Amino acid sequence: MEILALLSNRDDLIIKNVKSVLGKYTVYPLKALEELEDLYSNIPLNLLIIDTVSHRLSSVKNFLNKLDENIVVLITTEKLDRFEKEELPKSVYDTVSEASLAEELFVVVERALEWQKFGNELRLLKQSQGAASTGQMPADGRVDTDFSSPPFDPDPGEKYGHKKVIVNFAKMLTASFDMRKLFDHFMNSVIDIAHVGKMSVLLKDKDGFSVKTNCGLDPYIADHLVLSRDSSLVSWLSKTGRILQKPVTFTDSTAINIRKEMDLLQCSVSFPMIYKAKLIGIFNIDSKITDEPFYKEELEIIYLLCNYLAAAVKDIDLYHKMWYQKEFTKNIISSMGSGMVAINSDEKISIFNQQASDILGIDSSKIVGSDLRELPSPLGDILYETMVTGMAYKRHEVSINPSGLPLGINSYRLLDEQQKPIGAGILFTDLSDSKKLQAEQRRAEKLEAVNDLMGKIAHEIRNPLTSIHTYTQLINEKHKDDDLHGFYISTVSDSINKLDSLIDKLVAFSSTQDYNFNKEDINEVMREASNLISGSLPETHKFTKQLVDKVFFINSDKKLLIKAIHYLVLSIIDRTPEGASINLTTGAKMSDPSVIEITLSFAGDKVLEEGKQNLLKPLLDIQDLGVELNIPISHKIIDGHNGTLDIQSREGINSFVIRFPIIESKDAPISIEEGHVND
Repeated sequence: MEILALLSNRDDLIIKNVKSVLGKYTVYPLKALEELEDLYSNIPLNLLIIDTVSHRLSSVKNFLNKLDENIVVLITTEKLDRFEKEELPKSVYDTVSEASLAEELFVVVERALEWQKFGNELRLLKQSQGAASTGQMPADGRVDTDFSSPPFDPDPGEKYGHKKVIVNFAKMLTASFDMRKLFDHFMNSVIDIAHVGKMSVLLKDKDGFSVKTNCGLDPYIADHLVLSRDSSLVSWLSKTGRILQKPVTFTDSTAINIRKEMDLLQCSVSFPMIYKAKLIGIFNIDSKITDEPFYKEELEIIYLLCNYLAAAVKDIDLYHKMWYQKEFTKNIISSMGSGMVAINSDEKISIFNQQASDILGIDSSKIVGSDLRELPSPLGDILYETMVTGMAYKRHEVSINPSGLPLGINSYRLLDEQQKPIGAGILFTDLSDSKKLQAEQRRAEKLEAVNDLMGKIAHEIRNPLTSIHTYTQLINEKHKDDDLHGFYISTVSDSINKLDSLIDKLVAFSSTQDYNFNKEDINEVMREASNLISGSLPETHKFTKQLVDKVFFINSDKKLLIKAIHYLVLSIIDRTPEGASINLTTGAKMSDPSVIEITLSFAGDKVLEEGKQNLLKPLLDIQDLGVELNIPISHKIIDGHNGTLDIQSREGINSFVIRFPIIESKDAPISIEEGHVND
């Protein structure tokens, strides 16, 4: 059982997180250096973890210098570079930044413990070398051979070189999570030890054991060779866990198959790569380039390196899985349609995705790591309440202060493996568009009720109004009094006609129109509309028209479309002073889709320029309802034609712009009087 000591006085942050990450180990939390020194002198600790934020490096440096090599892991505020690490005491194996504690601490601790195990085995190896002489590896070809040979005493300088290679490779295990660099450094280390020309590393995958890296191997073999999990070579290495030399003599079919497989791999010796008692890979080497035999020490060192390579491969694989999982989670969070904010147990903001930034207008890079009170109210209060009490908000609506932005919120509590609270999170969406849609829906419902009421009132008034109009005419015909006749013409008749016109508009606005669509030439429709306008135009105003010199057809109910144009002109007349000119033009825009444009332009109306959107809304001026209904009725008719009505104001010229989709066009002779081409 591995025993670890943790020196830190930050209970809620470091101690809690370290224990959570290293749950498989026994971790002793200590707050004072004296406690650590006392524990270290009485209990065989496997590893020391020191928080350099709560205990500065300068205050523990003397203690670190007294320790064995590679027994300490430091927790730092920021990630240290290679040069800073080289300045640390030899007892420091590696460092982990506070920000990457959850991702890297477990991997670093695993490697440190593996390194200690490697050091212990290396010391045992040296002790065995002092008690017995080393020897050559025979080439007798037996599958389960004993490695005994005549005595041989390697050169002391070569021993030193082997040790240096081992140390350099061990450092490489802690320096990078790059699998390619690890393989390259491993194979260079083997070349320094045994001077071989061909090597290959096979790793286990879903199909079997395939070549992941090699030196000198046939390219086709390297790309296509896969050893099945029940192949003779794999089965033997998995069963025995021993070094295997290529058989020379054949005692059974297993030896024959092993030789065939090793011939394919162009190797003479195969090493098992064992991790947690399971074969995860195979390392193969061919004969030395000098044709010298392998020595026992060389093979034992390579065997040890293979097992530590196996551990490093698994660590790197675990690291990349964690990294990919982290990136996957990060991408999901960043691409969510909802805003997401989370806090940790220190009440610091740990997650603030892009959607949250867009909704709240806060830069995520500036607020992550800040106190939750930096969040606009009441988001911080909800997060704190959820974390402390476990109160989860479901489909809850709040308004953000001071903007009043409406949000729909769901909150949740974050728990660790022991179901203890470690933070809280909220998911929220902007309800602004939803609220506007609801308001529009309520307005539409109210407007529908008003329309029904206006329709009923119009029908109820029209019947007695017809009777009044008829009897008034009879009275006027029976009594030839000039004064009575003048009163009828100037007052009664005009009032009745005005009221009748208003009823027509109320009916048109409140009821559903029945359209009789036909293919119509837009210029012909505009000519008829112009004739109607000219007949009712007061002498105080001028009206002109300019029609496009090409024939364009639209789907139209001619009668209703003429009425819509007429009502727009009546609205313009009501809004302009005496002497004003109204100009009607038609033109085409050949886009996708192509449309015909009808423009009614005039000058000098400030109301149109300042409140053009309100002109499309009815019932703004009850005192002059007959005039106020003109534009909404026109808009309703145009919309029923699948057209659009836009209101524009530019440099004192105001325009109603109507657009309809073109269904057909053809050339027409140019009219000098009326026609012009609108680009």
